[in-house]
Amino acid sequence: MSLFKSKEWWRTECGSNGSFDKQSLLVCPLFGDEKKDAVVVGSHDGYLRVFMPTSTWLEETKNPTGFKSTDLLLETKVAECVVDLKSGRFASGSQEIRLAILTPKALTVYTCTFNQDSIEHGDRCVLSVTYEHALPRFPLSLTTGPFGGVRGRDFLCVQCLDGILLFFEQETFAFQQSLENRLLPSPVVYVARKDVFVTTNSSWMLECYRYQNIAEFGRSQSKLDKGSSRVLGPDWSYNLGEAILDINVVTLSSFEVGILVLGERNLFCLRDTCTLKYTKRLEYDALCFHAYVIEPDGKLMVMVVADTGTLMVYEGTTLRWSAQLTFPAVAITRAHFQNLEGAIVVLSEDGILEVCYLGSEPSLFVAPPIHRRTFEQGAVEEELFSLRKILRESASSGSPLAAAAAESELSLKVQASPELEPCPSDLFEEVEGRSMCRVSMELTSYTPLRDVQVHVDVSRPLVASKASHAIPTLCDRLVLETTIHVEGNAHPVTSEARVTVTYEVEDGGLRVLQKTLQLPLKLTLNSCIPETTASSTVTLKSKEPLLNFGQLFPEFTGERGARQNSGALGLQHLHAGSVVTILLGSKTNRYRVQSNESLALTSVVHQLTSRYLERFPGSLTSSVARTHLQVVQAQVEAHFAARREVQRVANEIALTTTQLRNVEKRMLRCFRERNSRSLAGGLATLLDSTYRSAFDLIQQLAEAQAERDRAGDGLRCALRLLLLLARLCVNDDKYNLLESAIGFVPQLHDDVGWEEIADVGLSVLLKATSRKQEHEVVGSWNKLEPVRDVGKLKKRIVHAVERLGKDANLTEFESADPPPEDPIRFSVASSMSSTSSTSSFASPEDGDGSRPV
Repeated sequence: MSLFKSKEWWRTECGSNGSFDKQSLLVCPLFGDEKKDAVVVGSHDGYLRVFMPTSTWLEETKNPTGFKSTDLLLETKVAECVVDLKSGRFASGSQEIRLAILTPKALTVYTCTFNQDSIEHGDRCVLSVTYEHALPRFPLSLTTGPFGGVRGRDFLCVQCLDGILLFFEQETFAFQQSLENRLLPSPVVYVARKDVFVTTNSSWMLECYRYQNIAEFGRSQSKLDKGSSRVLGPDWSYNLGEAILDINVVTLSSFEVGILVLGERNLFCLRDTCTLKYTKRLEYDALCFHAYVIEPDGKLMVMVVADTGTLMVYEGTTLRWSAQLTFPAVAITRAHFQNLEGAIVVLSEDGILEVCYLGSEPSLFVAPPIHRRTFEQGAVEEELFSLRKILRESASSGSPLAAAAAESELSLKVQASPELEPCPSDLFEEVEGRSMCRVSMELTSYTPLRDVQVHVDVSRPLVASKASHAIPTLCDRLVLETTIHVEGNAHPVTSEARVTVTYEVEDGGLRVLQKTLQLPLKLTLNSCIPETTASSTVTLKSKEPLLNFGQLFPEFTGERGARQNSGALGLQHLHAGSVVTILLGSKTNRYRVQSNESLALTSVVHQLTSRYLERFPGSLTSSVARTHLQVVQAQVEAHFAARREVQRVANEIALTTTQLRNVEKRMLRCFRERNSRSLAGGLATLLDSTYRSAFDLIQQLAEAQAERDRAGDGLRCALRLLLLLARLCVNDDKYNLLESAIGFVPQLHDDVGWEEIADVGLSVLLKATSRKQEHEVVGSWNKLEPVRDVGKLKKRIVHAVERLGKDANLTEFESADPPPEDPIRFSVASSMSSTSSTSSFASPEDGDGSRPV
């Protein structure tokens, strides 16, 4: 950011929803030197606009008048797209300035006639076609100048996408010429004093070609045999070593010409004799630049626009001035208008055209002085602990002031329809035959709000048909709707949906509102006959009387396999097919949740605990068994293996694409050299096999990424179940430590993912809870290294759970394998104070479970 800002003198917008680049702006004396400069803008949607800024200074306020409607002289659509614009003496027998417009299909030269006071509201411009050249190839840029040293005339050179140069001597097509080592087109400029063309090749070499050599070589190409391998070589070349963004040419003196080259990291200045004048290292990403000379001093000045919207003005390698533009510009140049000499003209990517000048009024912000004072270590630690406690409390409860302010500005009501609807086949072909839930969001605004964004977030396999809504202005009540359905056969982590609303108030502040709603369980679950065998179990003990299933799951009461007074309830995942059985212990005050698929327990345990704790808060306890930790370790291994497979396929694709580029480069060289023997040989076969290999690898990559996503969903389910059980065992502080270490969503990055972040988080957790290092400061990691083996990570998960469970003193984390359990009658843990050696869980065949097994 710069201390100074550019001063606006004249500004307008070139249409709406258009796109522009550095070749869309042209400043030239289109109507003669006495009329000063005119601004010509061509957009990618084919519109041509001609402006004549006439802003004047007001005597009272000393401010410019700005844009007036009469400043727009012409606005018309000339083609599907305007690729480039140039002006010059393009008509034979005339010295008038013409306008050359390059379009995807033709090069057209127009005559612009200025009619002063021709209409009631001011001046206007008339555009008429002088001549037109049809183009056989798709063009990229246009270069003009007095090629060959002609006087009073300008010729035209069109560079095509395949690197071929088409030369036109005004109304006549002259010849075409291709340059060697051109995989991609690059900027081309013409130096009139030396009659040479300067461009770059694919090896990042700056090359210079004399027009006389190009013309002779191009005109004689048609007389040569097709098998000739003659190529045109440059007069001189210079190794730049980086990609080039743009090239400018300026006349420094009567005997010296400067070639300015803007690279990705450096600004080069070369003489026309292939010697480097100077180079300037750029500490930012440049967007565009413009070079000019101040007369009569002969100072070379360069204006460079950074990606942050800052304008840098250099004299040689010295930064003379910097100013903050109002927007990042894609094109910049200088102009001389009637009331302002040496103005700066900038154009944005979306069509904002501004004429500005460099001001000297600094920002009014002054940094406050730093008060240096000594601190006491003990007082600072106490203050730090108190501030952390306040932050935790505010994060858990939310800011009352912000919530009150948000409720006074916007009211959000969300509701999920209790009745499910079948998914229409025309909208969701891949989920035909499944059900969906309709969610309505009612927004009521008490004050005008701008840029309102509504986002619906659900966990896979749940998918929202329209997850995002954008409202430019909200002044009244608005009702939005979306539908949520299930895609895929993965087990759901939760059946909740979170609605987030962000908006901007009148003073520019941003507010965020969030609401969480519970989706109907029938969207993912259905009642079924309970199963008597299970490989994975979760036991929940209550200090309060147990609630029957009619009170906990009323939506499944009365259906097949579930009765209100039954001691067992079977729930089946609709799309995964897994069955979860909930058993009620009539004498031991326990719930037992069991299934043959461990990942299927997560959503059911979450619903059971949340519904029971709504009536009896803090009354449930549980324990983490070794089987639960083994499930997490297995999912970690599966997710890590899926990530490594994605990385392996990606590396093979990188090698295959490198081979493909080399083969294409060789074939292109053979085409240009007209070497039919090499083309008829093994190159075509090698190209075909490389393409097939690339397509096969892309298919493998898609399959590997899908497997990685499935493994990530399984890892989330396993971690969520572990955290649910740990939440019932430890206090909030201990649980927050564990959740922050492992409870985040697996990332989609291939180098740094869940394993790397969790490994660092668990290391910090173990050091923070270690009694031996309780007085040491935990170090910080600046770089996350890729994990090569998850063995240490799995051990750290077990150690973290055992340590938190030991420190909590609320319940024990079972470290030994549980004894074999009968599906109905199993032994109670030794930590429970029970005189009976068997549990009183009801059997699915026992009806209401009133008698023990």
